[in-house]
Amino acid sequence: MVAMFDAMLPLPSLQSQHQLLPHLQPHLLPLPHCPHGPLQPLHASAAPGQRKLLAPIPPASPHHQLQRSVRGTLRPLSAQQKERQTNRKILQEVLELAEEIVLQEEHAALNDARALAQTGSSVGSFRPVARRTPLAPSTLPLINSPIAPAVPAPPKTTRQFQSRLPRLKKTMSLNVVTETEQKAVESGTGRKEETRERKEVMKRKGKEERHTNKTQLAKNLPELTRLRPLSCPEEALLQAFRVLSDDDWEKKIKALISIRSLAQHHSEVLLPRLHDVCLAVNKEVRHLRSAVSCAAMVTLAHLFAHLGQDMDAEAEGAARTLLPKAGESGSFVKDMDLALGYMVYSITPIRSMNALINGGLSHKHTAVRKSTARHLEKVTEVMGAAYLLSGKKDPSLTARFIQVASCLALDHALEVRNQARNILSVVASHPDLIKMVERFAPLSDQIRIKDFINTCQ
Repeated sequence: MVAMFDAMLPLPSLQSQHQLLPHLQPHLLPLPHCPHGPLQPLHASAAPGQRKLLAPIPPASPHHQLQRSVRGTLRPLSAQQKERQTNRKILQEVLELAEEIVLQEEHAALNDARALAQTGSSVGSFRPVARRTPLAPSTLPLINSPIAPAVPAPPKTTRQFQSRLPRLKKTMSLNVVTETEQKAVESGTGRKEETRERKEVMKRKGKEERHTNKTQLAKNLPELTRLRPLSCPEEALLQAFRVLSDDDWEKKIKALISIRSLAQHHSEVLLPRLHDVCLAVNKEVRHLRSAVSCAAMVTLAHLFAHLGQDMDAEAEGAARTLLPKAGESGSFVKDMDLALGYMVYSITPIRSMNALINGGLSHKHTAVRKSTARHLEKVTEVMGAAYLLSGKKDPSLTARFIQVASCLALDHALEVRNQARNILSVVASHPDLIKMVERFAPLSDQIRIKDFINTCQ
């Protein structure tokens, strides 16, 4: 058995193993696996031509182990070990810096608390003092990066700003100046409030005067007939649209009467379809049969009278269809004046004036311009001279009124000029009439208009 093992291990391997044995621990050497059982220690018997094997090495003494540990420490360190040592040193320095920062914050907080206690503030305003616990390494940014030395924060101190400018002494003159300034400010605010109150009062008075003028002038118009309310207003409205599209003139008159009753008693049903209703009624005003045309004009009068300012958007279309009827025959003048009169006294005066100007001022027929001037006279009576000739509230309104009045005053028809004289007689008492003529009338016509105004006055 021993001879077989010696044959397996050649001499050079045994020599190298024999040289390394003093440097290794014998209990850590791996033993070769043998299928016949554990190996026995080798004896001095050896084959011829081979060296004699040494006796088994005893375990190392504690003195030898200490020497090996010292030799291990004297070995040069690897790069990974150097990095670990530097990381440990950096971590230790960072933890020490964190402790110093926490101590500085505590010191600053205590100084703030002392300063606040000296100034007399409440104890509840103190901020909580941070605990003296080191920060976790995971929360610190980039441990491996070089860290600059921490700069201690300066203690917070509350200082009051003191100006270096010389202070003025309190004298009687300064007190007098402040009192006078206060009085001036109070008087200025009082004047502003008074002017605002006056303006509001003037506006209220102007509105009341216009309303009274409308009501007084509307009394001159003939009263409209009172009709009964309808049982089914929605169906009556749909049926009126159907009948007005047919050719039977008797049914059309009945449909127009139903529209009048809707305007009197069922305005909530009529208002959503008001534009369509006005278009249908204006179409019937141009009807060739006089009965249907007159019934349509009376229906427009009912619409203006009962719906009021809701008819502002429909005023211009109604004026364009009503005014040309003055030049057709005298039988239409009564119903036309009725509809236009209720238009002037029911809707906004500016809307009615614009509708009359756009509808008949430049018409070729003299009767149409005459009726336009006659209803413009009613508008001037409703609006009043102060509102028309103010020039500040609405300069465009004043300019348009002066231009229209000068155009009618210089008309080639005598009937139209007489109506223009009536318009200017309403405004002739106003002191700013000549100024407004010089401001807004054309230069070529100012002399003739001034002479015309003098005759009116």
